[in-house]
Amino acid sequence: MQQHHPRHQTDTEQVPSSPSPSFRAGDDGASPSPLPPSERAGAEAVEKQAAVPFHCPFRIGMGYDVHRLVPDRALWLGGIRIEHKLGLLGHSDADVLIHAICDALLGAASLRDIGYHFPDTAAETLDIDSKVLLKKTMALVRSNGYELGNIDATVCAERPKLNPHIPRMQQCLSEVMETDVCNISIKATTNERLGFAGREEGISAYAVALIFKL
Repeated sequence: MQQHHPRHQTDTEQVPSSPSPSFRAGDDGASPSPLPPSERAGAEAVEKQAAVPFHCPFRIGMGYDVHRLVPDRALWLGGIRIEHKLGLLGHSDADVLIHAICDALLGAASLRDIGYHFPDTAAETLDIDSKVLLKKTMALVRSNGYELGNIDATVCAERPKLNPHIPRMQQCLSEVMETDVCNISIKATTNERLGFAGREEGISAYAVALIFKL
């Protein structure tokens, strides 16, 4: 039985291009014919509109941060102080949750990251309250024409247990960000005693931010 092999295009062959919007495709394979002036302007307007890049009004950003747990440091999470024998080490107050939220917001607006705007080598950010950084981050996002949709965040810590503190965190962050409490979702989980978080060597946080163009 004779076999038929697919025919491959050679380098010398050209793929027929689509007719310009200024031309009408011919019948039965005939060459395209020019559009009359009455139709040409409308066709060219459609082509120009199609060439404009699409900008989605909604943007999503993801943030992650981690800090080491050490003695003789206060533990700040979600803008509130939590009693614990260990605290997070950092240039600022090391609020790992707020830092992850800042990175998510900045990423959504394509404004780099928290280290770019608030470097940990700057004297003005030494021991700074992270709520100040969050407030400045929201100002940056809003100055670029965006508003917050919602935040969804997860804190990973073996101890202390964070669930009892979540409502206060939500209230604190909503006031700093000037948004409704229902727009701030915070979840807490352990690491099942695995890794640095499971060994209580540090705490990590993940955050996703949805913003929209005003």
